[in-house]
Formats: sequence, C-alpha cells, structure tokens
Amino acid sequence: MVTASYWVIVGGADKGGILVREGQELKSSAVSDRLSTGAEVEQIEVIGDRFHYRLVSGSGPKEGWVSTRVRGKEQLANKALLEDAAKTVLLSAPLPARQVVGLHSGYRHRWAVNIDHWRPSGDADGQEFQFLLNLIPEEDERKTVMRFRFLEDKKRALVSRLLIRQASASALNLASFKNIKIKRTKGQKPFLAEPLPSDPEAPNWNANCSHEGSWVVLASEPKCVAGIDVAELRRTNKFGVPIAFHDVFKENLTPKEWDYVKTHGPDADMEYEAFSRFWSAKEAFVKARGDGIVYPLGNAEFHWTPLEGCEDQSAYDGSVAIEGQHSPKWRFVQHRMPCSDPTDSPHWTTVGRGPLSEIVDAHGEFTQTLRKRSFTAEEWTEILQEDSPHFDVLPVAALVPQDHMSDYVKAGGSKFP
Repeated sequence: MVTASYWVIVGGADKGGILVREGQELKSSAVSDRLSTGAEVEQIEVIGDRFHYRLVSGSGPKEGWVSTRVRGKEQLANKALLEDAAKTVLLSAPLPARQVVGLHSGYRHRWAVNIDHWRPSGDADGQEFQFLLNLIPEEDERKTVMRFRFLEDKKRALVSRLLIRQASASALNLASFKNIKIKRTKGQKPFLAEPLPSDPEAPNWNANCSHEGSWVVLASEPKCVAGIDVAELRRTNKFGVPIAFHDVFKENLTPKEWDYVKTHGPDADMEYEAFSRFWSAKEAFVKARGDGIVYPLGNAEFHWTPLEGCEDQSAYDGSVAIEGQHSPKWRFVQHRMPCSDPTDSPHWTTVGRGPLSEIVDAHGEFTQTLRKRSFTAEEWTEILQEDSPHFDVLPVAALVPQDHMSDYVKAGGSKFP
C-alpha cells in the first residue's frame, strides 16, 4: 500500500461495510458496527496487512483496526490517488448492479430460498404451486414432488428442483428450461447433462442443492466439484424428544472434533451447534464426492479458522484431513444463515469445493460432462482461493425463467425482478 494519511473504504459494499476489530490481532474482539463503504479514515499506523484508523467521515466505529485486503480484494483506497484519477475522467457511467440470477449472472452461484416466507395460495394444489411444478419437464420429478405428504416437504422438493434448473439456465444464458436436460447419478445427485456451457472459463460447471428446515440452498462452480449442505440447529426429533447426539453420532466425528464440540458447552444447544457445523461439512464433502453417507464420515476431520471480513462466529474457512492426512485439494466455507425473526431456527450452510479425481460416479454420465480434468498444483490452489461468496437470499419468483414470468404472475405469483 502507498503510504498516505487519508484513505477511503472501498470494500464491503455487499455487507454494509467492512469488519472492524479492537486490536491488531485477527483474534481480537470484533466491534458490532461495521465501517461503512465510502467512509474516509485517517491512517494511524499500518502493521503488515492490518490498518489502524481514525474515522474522518462516514459511519462506523470512530477508531479501530481493519484488514487492508480480504481474499485478495483491496478494502481501502488512497484518497489522493482516487482524486487524481477522478480528474482524468470527464464522464463515468455508474457501475452496473450485480446480476444475481438469470442471464449474465455468471457461473458461481450461492443461492438460498427460505420456504417459510413462501405461502402459495391453495397450497400444493393451488394455481401458483402447480404452475411452478409444471416448469419441470420430467414427469417422474414432478411425481416425486407430489408424493410427499406434508406441504413443507413438497415446497422443499419443488424449490430444490427449480434451483438446479434456474442455475443451469443462468450458466447457459437461457431464459427458459425448455432445452435443458437434468439427469441424476446412481447416488441421486442431479447434474446438467445437456447442453453444456461453451465458455472455456466454465469447463466443469456443476451445481449442488440441499434442504433442511427453513432453507433450500444451492452452490455452483465452474471448475471444481461443488457440494453443499444446510443443517438446522434443532436438537429434538419430530416428537420433541432431545437427540442424544453424542451417542448416536459417536463414530461420525473424530476425537479432535468431539473435543472441539465439548469446548463450546456447557450448554447442550451450543454443543449441538458446533456438532451441526461438523455434520454439515461432512455432508457437503460426501455430496461433492457423490457417494453420500456410504462414506465413513469419521475418516474426514475438519479444521476451522474464522473467515476474515465476517462477523465473529458467523463464517468459517475450513480444510479437511482424510484418514489423518491433510488434503490441500479441498476447501470448505461455512456461513450461519440469516434469521429475520427471533423465533427463526438457526441454520449453518457449508460449501465444499474439491478435485474431480475424487468423484464417485458409477454410471459415468456426470463425469462425462466435466471437460477439463487436469490442473497444475498452482492452478488448483488459485481455483480454491477464489472467493466463495455470501448467499444471495432469493424469493421463489427468482427461480422462474423470464420467458415464463408473465404467465407466473397470472397464476398468482409475484414478478421478479
């Protein structure tokens, strides 16, 4: 960074500003308020990548420490350099809004739909639900949705199928599901069979879905294999009886992982939250692989560090040791899902990104869609270090392709965008 007295905050635009800590160390306490994007600060001192500031204008803590870079992105810009650059520009068009879903939304998606916020008129037999159901061309998939007894289960099943199709359409820049063919592996993992993205930047595009409790989530990746899992922090079964998770899942966590869980007590709910984070990571791992819980979950041990730029205990960066050996070809990112109401049940979501060489695909149809199998060690490290973004929370209407939006509104849905 250039030595100067005054700086402008340029990071954190999608999070309401950047994270501030009380001290230089990353383990020091985080301040509750963020330093707003666009705020002007005075430099007090810089130690490595840590910046000690005093607030000049804008909102946020009056003084504190911030990181100069987060996952390769600059968080501050030199004010004098910005002013010099502005003098050379006579007219500058505003930056376009980020396209979250649909045409030109890219290949790496992180989408989440809260089904509690969707109450279709007439429930599953109503016009809106049936319209969305009929967007799915495969009859067997539609029948699977309607076989569920309860409405909430039908909503989860329908939304997960719409997510995978809308993600595929978005990656292909299509405004309809008409020509998209979705298949499933022997392990029932859905994948885009045809057509495939022609962009060389997305030779291995794939997506994965998960649902539990209030949330249905999706992650997609252009080069590595993606796995995702969402875990609801409900420590009781459907009859309201507490789950003896220490005993029931004893073999699924390693001794070190159980030690981590126990340090988050003595409250059982807090221990269960730590356990659920491990469970979600293991599910994301085996879902990326494709073999599900047939894999001995106790063979995978996860290690976590706080994800820089996020509130304390709200996001983690993870690695995995397989049968005791650290595996540098995998990376995991966890986020605590937002709660819009104090009565909402908390959830954790884990996204796993891993190598194509560890995919389990008995029929071989999924692996045939992956067209770049070889990467150098440097290329793979760069891929894993690419940003795994926060989740975009979408309404159900966002899953409707634009060619069908007007008909969806006629069926009782809300227009998006």
